[in-house]
Amino acid sequence: MEVNLDTGSFITERVAPDELDAPVFNAPAPSEPVALEDYEQARTLGLWLCALTSFFKIRNHPFSETEQSEIVTRDWSNELRIARRCLLQSAQLANNLGAQQRATKPSAVLTGTGELTLPDSLAATDSGAQASGSNDETVALAETLANLCAICEAMMEARSVRFKAWSHLGKTLVRDLEGDALAQRLMRAAEHYAAAGLQAPLLNIARNREAAATQGADLLVIFTGLARMLGRLRFIEGVLRRDQPLKFLLPIFTLLHEEARVLLEFIETRAMRTDGLDEAIFDTLDGTNYAISMELRKVFAYELVGLSALRQPTVIYAKVENAYGLLRDCFQQSTVALAQLFDPQLEGAQLFDTFQTKLQQSLALRRDLWTLLLLVRRAEKERDQRPVAPLLERLAEFREGSLRYLMYKDWEACERFMEEVGAARGAVELAPVLHRFGAYLETLHGQVNMRAVLANYPFEYPELET
Repeated sequence: MEVNLDTGSFITERVAPDELDAPVFNAPAPSEPVALEDYEQARTLGLWLCALTSFFKIRNHPFSETEQSEIVTRDWSNELRIARRCLLQSAQLANNLGAQQRATKPSAVLTGTGELTLPDSLAATDSGAQASGSNDETVALAETLANLCAICEAMMEARSVRFKAWSHLGKTLVRDLEGDALAQRLMRAAEHYAAAGLQAPLLNIARNREAAATQGADLLVIFTGLARMLGRLRFIEGVLRRDQPLKFLLPIFTLLHEEARVLLEFIETRAMRTDGLDEAIFDTLDGTNYAISMELRKVFAYELVGLSALRQPTVIYAKVENAYGLLRDCFQQSTVALAQLFDPQLEGAQLFDTFQTKLQQSLALRRDLWTLLLLVRRAEKERDQRPVAPLLERLAEFREGSLRYLMYKDWEACERFMEEVGAARGAVELAPVLHRFGAYLETLHGQVNMRAVLANYPFEYPELET
């Protein structure tokens, strides 16, 4: 008998694999009570296994340009500590899944700031499975993960961890997980569950006759991909709320990075190349690709760079929270923008409780653009470096905030102006840049002020606060 990981219900009849709604794992007999938290632990374990696999792919890591050129020579000790901690967490989850069948008390999965330790049944020389004579798959998986932990601990004894050793550990992990049937089922189940909560309005759009004829299948893939990544982010949100160690979320972020790139490739090479694709749909898909690419660059080329080596809890929290917020807002807004092409009456709040409305976004954007324009005019008028400092500070805030509320086509031009202002040296270089930037901001502010959602909200044109 098997149990559906998505619903927690038992499957009593054998069906073909392609007929299942979700991957399954072997469960205890019906006479043995099954705690609901077991399913949650199974899904969490599947997520960690997927994340660990992505963590050993170098392309998924948040590196600056300098770090990318030093990958072979850098010390991977910090990443090794993160991998070890995640493996320990996964080993405990696997041990807990099999504990009920072995009639033993599950070991607590530590979630505080202390170091995780292996359960006694895994740390002992004679494994729990050998001692009990059980062939439980969960025990075998727990032992595999414990062995990988032991490799990590042996590597940590070295003064530094070189790239070759790190790469070899990753290959060993992938090989071991690929050879473990339970691990594969758990990973497939985790992927399914993360996207299983696709909202009814999005399903209706993908199944709509008009859309289904040409874009239905592609829309379902895109909506599902975005929902899966939002599911990963909900896991991160839970860890943020519980004030748990945050550096160990880095593998979840690398998994997000990998999944986002896969979705971008699908949109660019498949969805946007559909014959007879409507221009509005093409533009929205192109804007979605650009927006996601930009936010990925912010998160993985700036926000999370150096996270594995940080030690200050407040700085770590700020970086993780900012990265989480940037990606969540981007994926939500991309989902809503695409959905509203087919259902203009659909509101973002119907899909996401945390969605910021178009009106709220436009009000904030209009206000911030006006403030920037006033700061640019003041800096241009006074012609020295003193007024440039507050402008640069506000530009940095704008880049991380209201910039995302612009039309996608305006992002690149706006960022180019901001880079030119930051790179200018002296009044001679700065004056023409500020003049052009001011004219651009004035035009942009006028365009935003003409948005339909602002028709009943006249702008007061406030003075610049001192």
